[in-house]
Amino acid sequence: MLLGLLHLQPIGSFGSEPSRLIERFLFASSSEARQAWQARMKSPLVSSSPDGLVLPIPFDGTLDRVCWDRDLSLNLAAFSSFELSLTCDRPEALRSLSIYFKSGNGWYIWNKPLKKAGRQTLSLLKGDFETEDQPAGWDRIDGIRISPWKGQAVDTRMILHSLFARRDSLLLVRGTASTRDAAARGVADKVTQRISSWLGDMGVAHGIVTDDAVAAGALKGASLAILPYNPYPTDAELKALQSFLQQGGRLMVFYGAEPRLAKMMHMKLGAYQKAEKPGRWASFAFPQARRWGVPDRIFQDSPNVFTIHPDDDSAEVIAWWEDIGGRRLNDPAWVASPQGLWMSHILMNDDMQNKRDLLVGLVGQFMPAVWQASAQRCIEYAGRIDSFRSLADAFDQLSKAAGTAQNPQRIEALLEQARTAYFDMKASYNRGEYAQVLNQSRQLRNLLIEAYGSVQQPKAREFRGVWDHDGVGWFPGDWDKTCRLLSENGITAIFPNMLWGGMAHLPNTPLPVTATAKIYGDQLAQCVKAARRYGLEVHVWMVCWRLDGAPAELVERMRKQGRLQVNAAGKTVPWLCPSHPQNVQLAIDTLKDVAERYDIDGIHLDYVRYSDSSLCFSPVSHKAFEAYLGKEVAPWPGAARPGGRYEKEFKRWRAGQITAFVRQARDAVKAVKPKIQVSAAVFGSYPDCKNSVGQDWGAWLERGYVDFVCPMNYTTDLNGFVALTDKQIRLTGARDKILPGIGITADESQLTPDQAIEQILAARRLGAPGWMLFDLSGSLQREILPVMKLGVTR
Repeated sequence: MLLGLLHLQPIGSFGSEPSRLIERFLFASSSEARQAWQARMKSPLVSSSPDGLVLPIPFDGTLDRVCWDRDLSLNLAAFSSFELSLTCDRPEALRSLSIYFKSGNGWYIWNKPLKKAGRQTLSLLKGDFETEDQPAGWDRIDGIRISPWKGQAVDTRMILHSLFARRDSLLLVRGTASTRDAAARGVADKVTQRISSWLGDMGVAHGIVTDDAVAAGALKGASLAILPYNPYPTDAELKALQSFLQQGGRLMVFYGAEPRLAKMMHMKLGAYQKAEKPGRWASFAFPQARRWGVPDRIFQDSPNVFTIHPDDDSAEVIAWWEDIGGRRLNDPAWVASPQGLWMSHILMNDDMQNKRDLLVGLVGQFMPAVWQASAQRCIEYAGRIDSFRSLADAFDQLSKAAGTAQNPQRIEALLEQARTAYFDMKASYNRGEYAQVLNQSRQLRNLLIEAYGSVQQPKAREFRGVWDHDGVGWFPGDWDKTCRLLSENGITAIFPNMLWGGMAHLPNTPLPVTATAKIYGDQLAQCVKAARRYGLEVHVWMVCWRLDGAPAELVERMRKQGRLQVNAAGKTVPWLCPSHPQNVQLAIDTLKDVAERYDIDGIHLDYVRYSDSSLCFSPVSHKAFEAYLGKEVAPWPGAARPGGRYEKEFKRWRAGQITAFVRQARDAVKAVKPKIQVSAAVFGSYPDCKNSVGQDWGAWLERGYVDFVCPMNYTTDLNGFVALTDKQIRLTGARDKILPGIGITADESQLTPDQAIEQILAARRLGAPGWMLFDLSGSLQREILPVMKLGVTR
């Protein structure tokens, strides 16, 4: 596998040099350690050990957090990230770990869950820190605080080994000034975090900076900058990027929309294109994959692209888009030049492992040392599927479980192959064949995951649902094939997204028909027919209130009629106002019509809430809130906003508006079809979501307004998933009515097969009657369900 090309010369050195030791955590005595690290908030005293600083964490008691402070004086302005080495044997005791840097009258705060047990090194990126109060700057750090927060009621301890500051040669640029609105910034945040997570999983050290920081010179000293989604750089940022390229830096750009930046990279920006039907851009393939050190093909169903082409002979197309049938299109997916790389879309959240390998291969073109770093990570993390702590632990646990499996001989054979793969992997590493180590690591992992899947047992009468976000199945125009595959893999129900606030995948409803339905026909009728053939339940998924994708003339008509939500600044947003009687009636009429005309098992409400805590302050909402209070509310909206006289009453009223709609929807569809089930996709953080978005789903359960709810418990943190699901199941009226949502390819989480199975097993232990998978992606089809079928859904 070639690690570099003639026109892509490796630049600089990989990693985080120079780094600076902040704290070694070694003390001559416990007394000395306690002088340096002082206990706060009734926390127990620290102690010293030969391995580092010991922090007692007695979360089997009443403490909700513990913390320890150290005073010091540091200038950390030149560093982009930090590495904290620690050991914790019972991470389930912590719902999260917070690291604080004190600066003047404020703090920089990093807060994330501890996902695995044992010794580990956490990467703390500056871009992941939030601020509290008014910190004076990274150049004026005068203290550090370490603070675990209580998760499960478990007594544990943590040993701190070292804390380093890093200067990273590889930087991700989070889109801030280059995005034009809050929605685009949200996309930029998600994509940046996604790529950062994938790089971290592969042992690739990196930092995160913002557009504004780039304009101020943050790329100085870096070798490669990745722009995950930074469509419209400012003139100041463009000038900084041009200087970076002139000084030998390289760029990796995703979904750029600035022709001047493309010109700097000897490329030519084309036009924005939107797919006229699903599956137009379903994958991209590298004709010379070995040359680039990447997988042959990456699966990604992109709904749109911003075309990019070479502008002269120094640039070339290195990957082409393919449609859902695998036919190569004349649309470049990736273009390379001496200045770097450009992809015509963002990296979406499916085909995770291939995209991890893609990033290593492409970054490795410029920074060859990334291969050794990733290979070392593969060696260190070998065997860490499920919650196994090591390869030896994986072999031991799987060998024990094989005795009760359906085919123990097959499992033992898989484990023997895995042992061979591990020895081959170590031999390749010792020979410096780092790319081969990555290939062998994937082989080892696949063998262990197959063995892990094979030792699992199915559960009788379990509800196993899948959300279909696009509402067309895996194969547009062929629902029979989708339903057959789901049934063969043990799934019992499909939740196809057929209805939105302003359009429908089926004809003759009160809503406009989608372009998809015009091409492929009535999607619900086809889905129901196929589902019945293979014994699947069909629950029609409706996205309430949101008008995304609705015809522009419909949105404009709703705006003129005063039917849209309005924020505190008086600006309308493309969501229907839940307090407007005509909007409620439109949704009820649509649901009732679908329940009457189709042989469906359920209605599933999504986005049955407000967009966020800042809505809705429309004239209709104002009038309805005054009627609720029985008095005039002024000034509006100030009196109802945070800190206003009627803030609490307004939050209660908002939640009541959504609850009233859920009750009306239930009454309407059950009047037509009494046995139909009504369910909802809900935020997992109850009761917080009651005030934040008006979603009081605990009340819906208690009052019988829904038959079940599907909390979107999307996380890669098993302990967090367990804590959230356990809390939900314990709610009044929730018995047998919680189907936890598992995020296979969600923005918040992308799961491997073993992680998905681990969450299913946790849901079973907690007493859930079933579960939901998000969503009907290619990854679910190719990677997840085949492993589940070996045991857990057999």
